[in-house]
Amino acid sequence: MQPVITHHSPNSIEFMFWGLIPHWAQDTNQRFSTINARVEGIENKPAYRKPFRFQRCLVPATLFYEPDKSQKPSIPYLFQLKDKSLFAMAGLYDVWKDHKDGKEIYSYTIITTQANELVSRVHHPRMPVILKPEDEVDWLNPDIVEPELLLPFLQSYPADLMDSYRVSKAVWYAGEDSEDLIKPQEEDLTLF
Repeated sequence: MQPVITHHSPNSIEFMFWGLIPHWAQDTNQRFSTINARVEGIENKPAYRKPFRFQRCLVPATLFYEPDKSQKPSIPYLFQLKDKSLFAMAGLYDVWKDHKDGKEIYSYTIITTQANELVSRVHHPRMPVILKPEDEVDWLNPDIVEPELLLPFLQSYPADLMDSYRVSKAVWYAGEDSEDLIKPQEEDLTLF
């Protein structure tokens, strides 16, 4: 489970599963194909239509990884803001209720958009939506439900405000958890 920020008077941090399970799903297997939600048509897709209007969240991060799939095996790259500050990715969440025991599962997805010039060098054509700090409050505002007011927030983050470099392939292993995962790869170092 990962922390996300929702609007619950006041805003609060909640822990949810990554991989949105729509409230109408028959079982929890749906979440494995919904870790990301493409912005194109998001307001009309059955899994995202209701959360887009009423259940938005912020996914806090300081970096994200993307694979360069032009290499075999793929090579991971780390992406972050140039000042290495915390940022928020635009997300949606939903609550799935087990009809057998009434247990509720909270889950979320990260919205993706067209990759900017930096990310597209490695991972064409998608990247997560990184919200501008001044847009975060409005993204969570429950009074804003009209798609035409929400869609303008979902743009590519400016490439000139980001950095990237190659990192160890160990980032792909779930059991790995050390500072070495964010260090630039020494051999064949590639900085943009």
